[in-house]
Amino acid sequence: MLYFDPLYLLFLLPALIFSGAASLLLRYWNNKYSQVANRRGITGLAAGSQIAQSQALRVSFAQIDSELGDNYDPRSALVSLSPGVAGVPSIAAVAIASHELGHVQQHQQGSLLFSARSLILPVINIGSSLGYGLIIIGFLLSFSNLAWVGLLLFSFSAVFSLLTLPIEIDASIKGLANIRRLGLLDASEQSGATKVLIGAALTYVAALAAALMNVAYYALRIGGISRRGD
Repeated sequence: MLYFDPLYLLFLLPALIFSGAASLLLRYWNNKYSQVANRRGITGLAAGSQIAQSQALRVSFAQIDSELGDNYDPRSALVSLSPGVAGVPSIAAVAIASHELGHVQQHQQGSLLFSARSLILPVINIGSSLGYGLIIIGFLLSFSNLAWVGLLLFSFSAVFSLLTLPIEIDASIKGLANIRRLGLLDASEQSGATKVLIGAALTYVAALAAALMNVAYYALRIGGISRRGD
């Protein structure tokens, strides 16, 4: 059965375990360093504003209600920060805001990876959804050619994860560099900021692993159909 195949669980279980561990680690470090005030008393919003000014970045800020939902929207040049980041002078708040400003730098300073991901995102969203449907139809009809086409489209989600990982790591590197350059955190506080950003990066590693395991599983199943003959 396609939906209750034990083999699927075997493929995904390692990625699911890693994903759960990464999420727990991120929440642990984020909660820990969200409760540690930085010595300069700088909120995430203040840190983001200082970085934007120092890098001559054209960006505006807004507050959202979603915890760990902080993000940068390149279409509107808007950095959205959660209340625990925007208005709290903690080590984690400075780290997270600095990471989002790293994305602003990528966008406005012409990062090729960032631009490529933005351009192909609509194609990826459509392709991965359509691809999954074609895989299911291919399985139901035992038509491997159709399923292979579906897998090709479905693989766009893995391509997206593959592009996202270096983008997220680079944003954290830029954020930590700005923290050091502007002295937003003391040297003793920077290790806490690094841990928060490592925890976030691990969740993207987990997402990539899950995407690749999904592709590998469906490739194995479609290969079985091919061997039996269409």
